Amino acid sequence: MKPFNSDHITQLLQTAIIVIDESLAVLWLNDAAEALLAQSMRRLEKQPLFSSLIAGDLNESLLQQCFLQKGQWQLEDATLVTVQEEWQGCHISLNYQQYEHQPVVLIEIMCAREQLGIRKEYQLLDQNKVSLSMVRNLAHEIKNPLSGLRGAAQLLSRKVPDDLSRFTDVIVGEADRLQNLVDRMLIPAKVEERQAINIHQLTERAMEFFELQSDSRTKLIRDYDPSLPDINIAKEQVYQALLNLLNNAHEALEQQGQIILRTRAVHQHSIGPKQYRLMLRIDVEDNGPGISDDLKDVIFFPTISGKQSSGLGLGIAQSLVRQNDGIIEFDSGSGKTCFSIFLPIIDAASNR
Repeated sequence: MKPFNSDHITQLLQTAIIVIDESLAVLWLNDAAEALLAQSMRRLEKQPLFSSLIAGDLNESLLQQCFLQKGQWQLEDATLVTVQEEWQGCHISLNYQQYEHQPVVLIEIMCAREQLGIRKEYQLLDQNKVSLSMVRNLAHEIKNPLSGLRGAAQLLSRKVPDDLSRFTDVIVGEADRLQNLVDRMLIPAKVEERQAINIHQLTERAMEFFELQSDSRTKLIRDYDPSLPDINIAKEQVYQALLNLLNNAHEALEQQGQIILRTRAVHQHSIGPKQYRLMLRIDVEDNGPGISDDLKDVIFFPTISGKQSSGLGLGIAQSLVRQNDGIIEFDSGSGKTCFSIFLPIIDAASNR
Protein backbone atom coordinates (compact mmCIF):
# COMPACT_ATOMS: atom_id res chain seq x y z
CA MET A 1 0.00 0.00 0.00
CA LYS A 2 1.31 3.43 -0.97
CA PRO A 3 1.90 5.93 1.85
CA PHE A 4 -0.78 8.59 2.30
CA ASN A 5 -0.14 11.90 0.62
CA SER A 6 -1.62 14.71 2.71
CA ASP A 7 -1.93 17.05 -0.27
CA HIS A 8 -3.83 14.42 -2.23
CA ILE A 9 -6.19 13.72 0.68
CA THR A 10 -6.91 17.45 1.03
CA GLN A 11 -7.93 17.51 -2.62
CA LEU A 12 -10.48 14.74 -1.95
CA LEU A 13 -12.33 16.78 0.68
CA GLN A 14 -15.82 17.96 -0.23
CA THR A 15 -15.31 21.02 1.98
CA ALA A 16 -13.97 24.00 0.03
CA ILE A 17 -10.65 25.20 1.53
CA ILE A 18 -9.05 28.53 0.60
CA VAL A 19 -5.84 30.02 2.07
CA ILE A 20 -5.31 33.79 1.78
CA ASP A 21 -2.58 36.21 2.90
CA GLU A 22 -2.89 39.62 4.58
CA SER A 23 -3.55 41.33 1.25
CA LEU A 24 -6.53 38.94 0.86
CA ALA A 25 -4.88 37.32 -2.15
CA VAL A 26 -5.34 33.60 -2.74
CA LEU A 27 -2.33 31.46 -1.85
CA TRP A 28 -3.92 28.05 -2.30
CA LEU A 29 -7.28 26.32 -2.72
CA ASN A 30 -8.40 22.73 -3.10
CA ASP A 31 -10.50 21.15 -5.86
CA ALA A 32 -13.77 21.71 -4.00
CA ALA A 33 -12.98 25.43 -3.74
CA GLU A 34 -12.20 25.52 -7.47
CA ALA A 35 -15.66 24.07 -8.13
CA LEU A 36 -17.29 26.57 -5.73
CA LEU A 37 -15.60 29.60 -7.27
CA ALA A 38 -15.69 28.20 -10.81
CA GLN A 39 -12.03 29.17 -11.17
CA SER A 40 -8.85 27.10 -11.27
CA MET A 41 -5.92 27.39 -8.86
CA ARG A 42 -3.74 28.50 -11.76
CA ARG A 43 -5.99 31.50 -12.47
CA LEU A 44 -6.66 32.46 -8.84
CA GLU A 45 -3.19 32.11 -7.32
CA LYS A 46 -1.98 35.50 -5.99
CA GLN A 47 -5.19 37.13 -7.22
CA PRO A 48 -7.61 38.98 -4.89
CA LEU A 49 -10.18 36.60 -3.42
CA PHE A 50 -12.96 39.10 -4.04
CA SER A 51 -12.33 39.12 -7.76
CA SER A 52 -14.17 35.77 -7.75
CA LEU A 53 -16.24 36.13 -4.58
CA ILE A 54 -18.17 39.24 -5.53
CA ALA A 55 -20.84 39.53 -2.79
CA GLY A 56 -22.35 37.87 0.27
CA ASP A 57 -21.76 37.60 4.02
CA LEU A 58 -18.03 36.93 3.70
CA ASN A 59 -16.47 40.35 3.08
CA GLU A 60 -13.14 42.16 3.22
CA SER A 61 -13.87 43.81 6.58
CA LEU A 62 -14.50 40.46 8.28
CA LEU A 63 -11.28 38.94 6.94
CA GLN A 64 -9.23 41.99 7.92
CA GLN A 65 -10.61 41.71 11.49
CA CYS A 66 -9.62 38.04 11.53
CA PHE A 67 -6.02 38.99 10.67
CA LEU A 68 -6.02 41.89 13.16
CA GLN A 69 -7.41 39.89 16.10
CA LYS A 70 -5.60 36.66 15.15
CA GLY A 71 -8.73 34.71 15.96
CA GLN A 72 -11.41 32.40 14.65
CA TRP A 73 -14.81 33.23 13.20
CA GLN A 74 -17.85 31.13 12.33
CA LEU A 75 -20.65 32.09 9.95
CA GLU A 76 -23.83 30.03 9.85
CA ASP A 77 -26.47 30.10 7.11
CA ALA A 78 -24.30 32.47 5.10
CA THR A 79 -24.74 33.51 1.48
CA LEU A 80 -21.90 33.62 -1.05
CA VAL A 81 -22.13 35.08 -4.53
CA THR A 82 -19.49 34.09 -7.08
CA VAL A 83 -19.10 35.32 -10.63
CA GLN A 84 -21.32 32.49 -11.87
CA GLU A 85 -23.60 31.43 -9.02
CA GLU A 86 -25.20 32.24 -5.66
CA TRP A 87 -24.73 29.80 -2.77
CA GLN A 88 -27.06 29.93 0.23
CA GLY A 89 -27.10 28.16 3.60
CA CYS A 90 -23.30 27.96 3.84
CA HIS A 91 -21.28 27.21 6.95
CA ILE A 92 -18.04 29.23 6.86
CA SER A 93 -15.11 28.85 9.25
CA LEU A 94 -12.24 31.39 9.37
CA ASN A 95 -9.01 30.42 11.16
CA TYR A 96 -5.95 32.63 11.62
CA GLN A 97 -2.70 30.66 11.31
CA GLN A 98 1.04 31.16 10.91
CA TYR A 99 2.36 29.24 7.94
CA GLU A 100 6.13 29.33 7.43
CA HIS A 101 6.30 32.57 9.45
CA GLN A 102 3.62 34.15 7.28
CA PRO A 103 0.18 35.10 8.65
CA VAL A 104 -2.64 33.43 6.71
CA VAL A 105 -6.34 32.80 7.14
CA LEU A 106 -7.73 29.37 6.35
CA ILE A 107 -11.29 29.59 4.99
CA GLU A 108 -13.44 26.45 5.11
CA ILE A 109 -16.80 26.49 3.34
CA MET A 110 -19.51 23.84 3.36
CA CYS A 111 -22.74 24.71 1.59
CA ALA A 112 -26.16 23.29 2.48
CA ARG A 113 -26.70 22.33 -1.13
CA GLU A 114 -23.69 19.99 -0.95
CA GLN A 115 -24.84 18.50 2.37
CA LEU A 116 -28.33 17.94 0.95
CA GLY A 117 -26.84 16.38 -2.17
CA ILE A 118 -24.77 13.92 -0.12
CA ARG A 119 -27.84 12.80 1.85
CA LYS A 120 -29.84 12.47 -1.38
CA GLU A 121 -27.15 10.32 -3.00
CA TYR A 122 -27.07 7.93 -0.03
CA GLN A 123 -30.86 7.65 -0.27
CA LEU A 124 -30.61 6.82 -3.98
CA LEU A 125 -27.99 4.15 -3.28
CA ASP A 126 -30.24 2.55 -0.65
CA GLN A 127 -33.18 2.59 -3.06
CA ASN A 128 -31.06 0.91 -5.72
CA LYS A 129 -30.24 -2.03 -3.42
CA VAL A 130 -33.94 -2.68 -2.85
CA SER A 131 -34.98 -2.12 -6.45
CA LEU A 132 -32.27 -4.42 -7.80
CA SER A 133 -33.78 -7.37 -5.96
CA MET A 134 -37.27 -6.47 -7.20
CA VAL A 135 -36.09 -6.04 -10.78
CA ARG A 136 -34.50 -9.50 -10.80
CA ASN A 137 -37.76 -11.04 -9.66
CA LEU A 138 -39.64 -9.20 -12.37
CA ALA A 139 -37.08 -10.24 -14.99
CA HIS A 140 -38.18 -13.84 -14.51
CA GLU A 141 -41.72 -12.85 -15.49
CA ILE A 142 -40.52 -11.03 -18.63
CA LYS A 143 -38.55 -13.89 -20.21
CA ASN A 144 -41.44 -16.01 -21.53
CA PRO A 145 -43.52 -13.19 -23.13
CA LEU A 146 -40.34 -11.83 -24.68
CA SER A 147 -39.62 -15.14 -26.39
CA GLY A 148 -43.21 -15.24 -27.66
CA LEU A 149 -42.91 -11.73 -29.04
CA ARG A 150 -39.72 -12.57 -30.90
CA GLY A 151 -41.24 -15.74 -32.38
CA ALA A 152 -44.37 -13.91 -33.52
CA ALA A 153 -42.27 -11.21 -35.19
CA GLN A 154 -40.26 -13.86 -37.07
CA LEU A 155 -43.47 -15.52 -38.33
CA LEU A 156 -44.90 -12.14 -39.32
CA SER A 157 -41.75 -11.25 -41.26
CA ARG A 158 -42.49 -14.14 -43.66
CA LYS A 159 -45.90 -12.74 -44.56
CA VAL A 160 -45.34 -8.98 -44.87
CA PRO A 161 -44.07 -7.28 -48.06
CA ASP A 162 -40.33 -6.71 -48.34
CA ASP A 163 -40.71 -2.95 -47.88
CA LEU A 164 -42.23 -3.57 -44.41
CA SER A 165 -39.79 -6.25 -43.24
CA ARG A 166 -37.53 -3.63 -41.66
CA PHE A 167 -40.17 -3.10 -38.98
CA THR A 168 -40.24 -6.77 -38.01
CA ASP A 169 -36.41 -6.72 -38.04
CA VAL A 170 -36.54 -3.91 -35.49
CA ILE A 171 -38.88 -5.98 -33.29
CA VAL A 172 -36.60 -9.03 -33.45
CA GLY A 173 -33.49 -6.93 -32.82
CA GLU A 174 -35.00 -5.16 -29.82
CA ALA A 175 -36.32 -8.46 -28.43
CA ASP A 176 -32.81 -9.93 -28.61
CA ARG A 177 -31.36 -6.85 -26.91
CA LEU A 178 -33.96 -7.02 -24.13
CA GLN A 179 -33.32 -10.74 -23.73
CA ASN A 180 -29.63 -10.01 -23.16
CA LEU A 181 -30.60 -7.31 -20.70
CA VAL A 182 -32.84 -9.70 -18.76
CA ASP A 183 -30.07 -12.31 -18.69
CA ARG A 184 -27.67 -9.77 -17.17
CA MET A 185 -30.23 -8.95 -14.48
CA LEU A 186 -30.73 -12.60 -13.60
CA ILE A 187 -27.00 -13.46 -13.61
CA PRO A 188 -25.16 -10.69 -11.71
CA ALA A 189 -21.78 -12.33 -12.28
CA LYS A 190 -22.20 -11.91 -16.04
CA VAL A 191 -20.83 -8.41 -16.46
CA GLU A 192 -20.81 -6.62 -19.79
CA GLU A 193 -17.30 -5.71 -20.84
CA ARG A 194 -16.53 -2.01 -20.66
CA GLN A 195 -14.96 -0.14 -23.51
CA ALA A 196 -13.90 3.41 -24.30
CA ILE A 197 -16.55 5.22 -26.29
CA ASN A 198 -17.58 8.73 -27.22
CA ILE A 199 -20.81 9.26 -25.30
CA HIS A 200 -22.38 11.06 -28.26
CA GLN A 201 -22.39 7.79 -30.20
CA LEU A 202 -24.86 6.49 -27.61
CA THR A 203 -26.89 9.69 -27.32
CA GLU A 204 -27.33 9.87 -31.10
CA ARG A 205 -28.25 6.20 -31.29
CA ALA A 206 -30.85 6.70 -28.56
CA MET A 207 -32.24 9.86 -30.16
CA GLU A 208 -32.54 8.22 -33.59
CA PHE A 209 -34.37 5.24 -32.11
CA PHE A 210 -36.58 7.52 -30.05
CA GLU A 211 -37.43 9.70 -33.06
CA LEU A 212 -38.77 6.62 -34.87
CA GLN A 213 -41.33 5.90 -32.17
CA SER A 214 -42.23 9.41 -30.92
CA ASP A 215 -44.81 11.65 -32.53
CA SER A 216 -44.02 14.88 -34.32
CA ARG A 217 -45.56 17.01 -31.54
CA THR A 218 -42.63 16.21 -29.24
CA LYS A 219 -39.71 18.52 -29.98
CA LEU A 220 -36.27 16.97 -29.44
CA ILE A 221 -33.33 19.29 -28.74
CA ARG A 222 -29.67 18.28 -28.65
CA ASP A 223 -27.29 20.30 -26.46
CA TYR A 224 -23.93 18.52 -26.56
CA ASP A 225 -20.50 19.42 -25.24
CA PRO A 226 -18.20 18.32 -28.09
CA SER A 227 -15.06 18.58 -25.92
CA LEU A 228 -15.97 15.61 -23.69
CA PRO A 229 -13.35 12.84 -23.62
CA ASP A 230 -14.11 9.17 -24.27
CA ILE A 231 -15.53 7.32 -21.29
CA ASN A 232 -15.04 3.68 -20.25
CA ILE A 233 -18.49 2.10 -19.85
CA ALA A 234 -20.64 -0.92 -20.67
CA LYS A 235 -22.30 0.80 -23.60
CA GLU A 236 -25.45 -1.35 -23.88
CA GLN A 237 -26.30 -0.78 -20.22
CA VAL A 238 -25.92 2.98 -20.49
CA TYR A 239 -27.83 3.02 -23.79
CA GLN A 240 -30.75 1.18 -22.19
CA ALA A 241 -30.76 3.54 -19.20
CA LEU A 242 -30.80 6.53 -21.54
CA LEU A 243 -33.69 5.07 -23.56
CA ASN A 244 -35.67 4.52 -20.37
CA LEU A 245 -35.19 8.16 -19.34
CA LEU A 246 -36.23 9.40 -22.80
CA ASN A 247 -39.36 7.23 -22.72
CA ASN A 248 -40.14 8.43 -19.21
CA ALA A 249 -39.87 12.07 -20.33
CA HIS A 250 -42.05 11.41 -23.38
CA GLU A 251 -44.80 9.85 -21.28
CA ALA A 252 -44.65 12.77 -18.84
CA LEU A 253 -45.29 15.22 -21.69
CA GLU A 254 -48.51 13.47 -22.67
CA GLN A 255 -47.46 13.65 -26.34
CA GLN A 256 -46.84 17.40 -26.47
CA GLY A 257 -43.82 19.43 -25.36
CA GLN A 258 -40.04 19.34 -25.66
CA ILE A 259 -37.20 17.11 -24.48
CA ILE A 260 -33.62 18.36 -24.18
CA LEU A 261 -30.74 15.88 -24.25
CA ARG A 262 -27.69 17.61 -22.79
CA THR A 263 -24.11 16.47 -22.09
CA ARG A 264 -21.66 18.23 -19.80
CA ALA A 265 -18.53 17.67 -17.72
CA VAL A 266 -18.91 18.06 -13.94
CA HIS A 267 -16.09 18.66 -11.48
CA GLN A 268 -15.97 17.40 -7.89
CA HIS A 269 -19.13 15.29 -7.70
CA SER A 270 -19.74 12.68 -5.01
CA ILE A 271 -21.57 9.38 -5.19
CA GLY A 272 -22.12 8.24 -1.63
CA PRO A 273 -18.75 8.17 0.17
CA LYS A 274 -16.72 8.44 -3.04
CA GLN A 275 -15.79 11.71 -4.71
CA TYR A 276 -14.77 12.04 -8.34
CA ARG A 277 -12.75 14.91 -9.74
CA LEU A 278 -14.37 14.69 -13.18
CA MET A 279 -17.65 13.15 -14.25
CA LEU A 280 -19.84 13.05 -17.32
CA ARG A 281 -23.41 14.27 -16.90
CA ILE A 282 -26.19 13.38 -19.34
CA ASP A 283 -29.39 15.38 -18.78
CA VAL A 284 -32.81 14.35 -20.05
CA GLU A 285 -34.97 17.40 -19.42
CA ASP A 286 -38.65 17.85 -20.25
CA ASN A 287 -41.10 20.71 -19.77
CA GLY A 288 -43.91 18.53 -18.47
CA PRO A 289 -45.96 19.00 -15.30
CA GLY A 290 -43.25 17.66 -12.96
CA ILE A 291 -43.18 14.83 -10.41
CA SER A 292 -45.65 14.99 -7.53
CA ASP A 293 -44.12 15.46 -4.08
CA ASP A 294 -45.43 12.12 -2.79
CA LEU A 295 -43.47 10.24 -5.48
CA LYS A 296 -40.14 12.06 -5.30
CA ASP A 297 -38.69 9.96 -2.47
CA VAL A 298 -39.64 6.62 -4.04
CA ILE A 299 -39.50 7.33 -7.78
CA PHE A 300 -36.72 4.79 -8.46
CA PHE A 301 -38.51 1.85 -6.87
CA PRO A 302 -39.89 -0.60 -9.47
CA THR A 303 -43.68 -0.34 -10.03
CA ILE A 304 -43.62 3.29 -8.79
CA SER A 305 -44.87 5.54 -11.55
CA GLY A 306 -46.94 8.68 -11.93
CA LYS A 307 -48.16 7.49 -15.34
CA GLN A 308 -50.04 4.57 -16.86
CA SER A 309 -46.83 2.63 -17.52
CA SER A 310 -45.48 -0.28 -15.48
CA GLY A 311 -43.09 1.92 -13.54
CA LEU A 312 -40.09 -0.33 -14.26
CA GLY A 313 -38.09 2.08 -16.40
CA LEU A 314 -36.51 4.28 -13.75
CA GLY A 315 -35.62 1.43 -11.40
CA ILE A 316 -33.96 -0.50 -14.22
CA ALA A 317 -32.15 2.62 -15.44
CA GLN A 318 -30.74 3.30 -11.97
CA SER A 319 -29.54 -0.31 -11.62
CA LEU A 320 -27.80 -0.22 -15.00
CA VAL A 321 -26.06 3.07 -14.30
CA ARG A 322 -24.94 1.85 -10.85
CA GLN A 323 -23.25 -1.13 -12.55
CA ASN A 324 -21.09 1.49 -14.29
CA ASP A 325 -20.18 3.19 -10.98
CA GLY A 326 -22.56 6.04 -11.76
CA ILE A 327 -25.87 7.31 -10.44
CA ILE A 328 -29.06 8.93 -11.70
CA GLU A 329 -30.28 12.04 -9.90
CA PHE A 330 -33.25 14.24 -10.65
CA ASP A 331 -34.71 17.66 -10.02
CA SER A 332 -38.36 18.40 -10.67
CA GLY A 333 -40.72 21.32 -10.42
CA SER A 334 -43.71 22.69 -12.26
CA GLY A 335 -42.86 22.94 -15.94
CA LYS A 336 -39.44 21.29 -15.73
CA THR A 337 -38.10 17.86 -14.79
CA CYS A 338 -34.48 16.86 -15.35
CA PHE A 339 -33.03 13.38 -14.84
CA SER A 340 -29.22 13.37 -14.88
CA ILE A 341 -26.94 10.38 -15.44
CA PHE A 342 -23.55 10.86 -13.74
CA LEU A 343 -20.68 8.63 -14.91
CA PRO A 344 -17.05 8.86 -13.71
CA ILE A 345 -14.44 10.02 -16.19
CA ILE A 346 -11.58 10.42 -13.70
CA ASP A 347 -11.46 8.42 -10.49
CA ALA A 348 -10.17 10.64 -7.68
CA ALA A 349 -8.95 7.67 -5.65
CA SER A 350 -6.74 6.38 -8.42
CA ASN A 351 -6.21 9.77 -10.05
CA ARG A 352 -6.94 8.32 -13.47
